[in-house]
Amino acid sequence: MRIVEAFPQVFERAYPAIDPKTPMMAALPLLRFHEIDALPLSFDSGRKHGGIFGASCLARIVTLKPKGFSAFLQQPCEEVSGPITTVQAKAALSHLLDIFLETRFGFARVVESKGVGALLSLDDAIGLYDEGVIGSALRAKDVASKAFSLPRNSTLRGTLEAMFARRIRRVFLTGTDDFLWDRGIIEYLFSPAVLAKVSQDPSYDPLETTISDLATIRARRGLPEMTLGEAAGALRVQRGQCLTFGGKVVTPWDLVMKPWKAKKLKIRASR
Repeated sequence: MRIVEAFPQVFERAYPAIDPKTPMMAALPLLRFHEIDALPLSFDSGRKHGGIFGASCLARIVTLKPKGFSAFLQQPCEEVSGPITTVQAKAALSHLLDIFLETRFGFARVVESKGVGALLSLDDAIGLYDEGVIGSALRAKDVASKAFSLPRNSTLRGTLEAMFARRIRRVFLTGTDDFLWDRGIIEYLFSPAVLAKVSQDPSYDPLETTISDLATIRARRGLPEMTLGEAAGALRVQRGQCLTFGGKVVTPWDLVMKPWKAKKLKIRASR
């Protein structure tokens, strides 16, 4: 099956590219507005397609010296950008999944012509279970990971360091089913309130905020014997959602990429 067959509506939501000279302070809020993990840049012809990524920005921010957040926001996007892996819409769906697995970003740029393409992510891929495009005999218990938690008084800096060290996107608040994920952190760091504080006081360091001050999501309760299709349906109700049971967590990555890597995910043949 080809990518365009699996995602027939993909080009109805193409994202405009932005000028590489745009300061990060102006560009990053667009990640919040569009609720996407990457924002394409409009490089001149002949250059590789690039963009700014939410996860990469967080990785850069957490390495900044205290009070370095303001200077980071003044940098032009091209200084922080990286290449966006591009795939042709007529390519096989399996190729897209291989790209997700190789880059570990869980998204890619899909093009049909020389124009700016659309973005596809794992949030899109889990919907393929409902449509019968993909399927697996595995159960939720087979792909679950151990949930990781931190106390409410943990700083945002320490939380991000822990997330990157463990290559995870979600951190639970100790003793609860409430979690904070990287998109929530992006929404906080680049929110109008934080940007206004930084503009007024360049020394302000939002990474010293405790995670108890950030908005969290309540994880949905799951069952170990749920099919991956049932789990995917449960996760589609809210972006960033995950399932928990017995101290374990199931995320979109677990539902698609773990069975794909184990060669236990089937793709329906083209009609």
